[in-house]
Amino acid sequence: MNMSTIVKKKIRFITNPFSGTKSKSKLKETIEENLNLKDFDFEISYTEYPRHATQLSAEARDLGYYAVIAVGGDGTINEVASALKGSETALGIVPFGSGNGFSYHLGTRRNVDEAIKIINDHHTTLIDTGAANGRFFINVAGLGLDATVAFKTKLNKRRGFIPYFINTLKESIGFKFMKLKITSDDNVQEGDYAMAVIANGSIYGYDFAVAPAAILDDGLFDVILVRKTQIFRYFLLVPRMLNKTFHKSPLVHYFKTKKITIESTDGTPYFHVDGEGFEAENSITFEIIPDSLKLITKQS
Repeated sequence: MNMSTIVKKKIRFITNPFSGTKSKSKLKETIEENLNLKDFDFEISYTEYPRHATQLSAEARDLGYYAVIAVGGDGTINEVASALKGSETALGIVPFGSGNGFSYHLGTRRNVDEAIKIINDHHTTLIDTGAANGRFFINVAGLGLDATVAFKTKLNKRRGFIPYFINTLKESIGFKFMKLKITSDDNVQEGDYAMAVIANGSIYGYDFAVAPAAILDDGLFDVILVRKTQIFRYFLLVPRMLNKTFHKSPLVHYFKTKKITIESTDGTPYFHVDGEGFEAENSITFEIIPDSLKLITKQS
């Protein structure tokens, strides 16, 4: 009796060798120790320039790979996932970034070995993604102090919590509040805000939960509008991020929506998607794209 040949599933791991705070020198050995090599054939691709991860991911998608694994933080995940949206190729995540917000949301946190072993379960689920004026995001986007810090941080070659925290302190001094007009689900409101957070996932990074109730497959954004107040009061909100009650603060207006347009009446300078800062347009529309990405996850 002839046994049929088992066809292994092809996987491409994509990483920026210079990103994050941990060395990737033993990445191949770590994968070989934790991945079921009877089920999977893998290769490692290293990025060489900005957006190269998207090209490498699209190539694997077009070749019919089972999965592309983003080895890095939220920026690498964003680049890899943007090419997989709407395809049969699944996204996997190995947390090698500095903040690792999306990995914290998924529960793998910084556990590289566990993240690789999850692939062995062959378990995927469909999740929502977002678009900000057409710019893809998977985790968190928004305007305000966080976006300003994100924009300024990417100009700094140093990575990690300390540089990020120092930049936050610098930018909070003399921070100019945003005058915003916010339109969603036939509801229009205007006011002065420090941040407008549009969340698909729940965590910025370092386990700081800005949208603790966010669900990846509910077809809705969690919107967190942080009202204008004295700057020092925002730092008092940090414990709420850690105990996952940020959305319940009296300073926060929280709701869910499928689509939201935010117009800046005073020229808000920056916005961010998945922690990468950009110069903002006067009007930004955020739209949810339901069930648009296949994600490798733990079996429940």
